[in-house]
Parts: sequence; structure tokens; C-alpha cells
Amino acid sequence: MSETEARLAMCEIGQRMYARQLCAANDGNLSCRLDAQRVLCSPTLMCKGLMSPEDLCIVDLEGNQLSGCRPRTSEILLHLAVYRHRPDVRAVVHSHAPHATAFAICRQAVPMGIMPEADVFLHFVPVAPYDRPGTQQFADTILPYVQQTDVLLLANHGVVSYGPSLERAYWLTEILDAYCRIVILGRQVGSIMELDAEQRAALRALRSEWQPPSS
Repeated sequence: MSETEARLAMCEIGQRMYARQLCAANDGNLSCRLDAQRVLCSPTLMCKGLMSPEDLCIVDLEGNQLSGCRPRTSEILLHLAVYRHRPDVRAVVHSHAPHATAFAICRQAVPMGIMPEADVFLHFVPVAPYDRPGTQQFADTILPYVQQTDVLLLANHGVVSYGPSLERAYWLTEILDAYCRIVILGRQVGSIMELDAEQRAALRALRSEWQPPSS
């Protein structure tokens, strides 16, 4: 993907996030690798549904801003922590997706073994401990989990997902929030029935077909 294509894709994903109410006002941030030394990211304090390609910023791997008419997102250090520890990752999406963030503020890992889509696409959604957003300490809270999963909750904060493309990283956030909504509704209806061990094993086989073993 060229830089021009990446800028257009990031704005389009931002519009989808805002339209699906996965971020409110100026919530959330996105990034993608341009090359070995540069990362394209969303600016701070701007609605993700209103971004244009020229609003986006470029930073180096230390978070120093290289270009852009607006300041870079204050949470770029979180994105860079993912890139440093997952060379296969090309894009990161952070949001306050409401149904998933409901689990994050309760500091509850998202339960698996309930729906096929969750076990295949999400697999494991842990909760990283709380720290003040925007700091290196905050970014480092994900390190124990970043190799084990492609989507996780940030305690009392939100969701971060990542993958080989902006589209794939965004998918995980959308899938997670929809699934969390179903779980919350299911608990209100009655007792949720879990899949058995054999059924879950069959889903693990499907997961290996959906994405490379390295991720």
C-alpha cells in the first residue's frame, strides 16, 4: 500500500468507526506502518469521522513527529509498542467501543466458547492493567499479552486491535464489540450456554485456516 492509499484507507476506517459509534467526539486513534522507519497515524483531538488525508501525521519509531499539520495522537506510544514486539503487524486501531469497554471497566476478560465467530476471529481477549493513557508505562501494559492475541482490552479505558492491514485490525474491533453486545444481552435473557470442548476444538482448526500461525 502506498502512502496515498494508506491515508485514504485510514480516513475511510475512521468514518466507519464513527458511524458505528465505536468512538465518540475525538475518541480513538489509528496507525499503519509506511516502511521500516515511519508510521502514519491519526492526529490528536479530531473526530475520526471527519479526518481528511492531509490531517494525518507521520512519526518515527520513537514517536517523534516527522510531518503533519496537526499534532500526532497522544497515544502513539501504545501503537509503537505493538509494532516493536509484533513485526508482522502493519496496522493498529484503538477505540472506546462501548460494549467491549463495558468489560474493560469491569476488568473482566471477554468470555469465549459461546459463539463460533468469537472463537475463530478473537480467540483470547485479555485485560491489560490500567495506567494513565499517553505514557510509556501505559503502552507497556500490553506487553505480556501482545504475542498471544490480536485484540485486547485496556482496563478502565478501551480496546486495541492490530493486524496485517487496517481493514483486518478494524474488523477485530467491530467483531469484538458486536460479540460483547450479544453476551451482555444474552446474560439479560437467561443463562448463556457454552460450547463443549469438542466443538471448541473444531473452531480452533478453523482459526488456523483464517490467519497465519505467526499471529
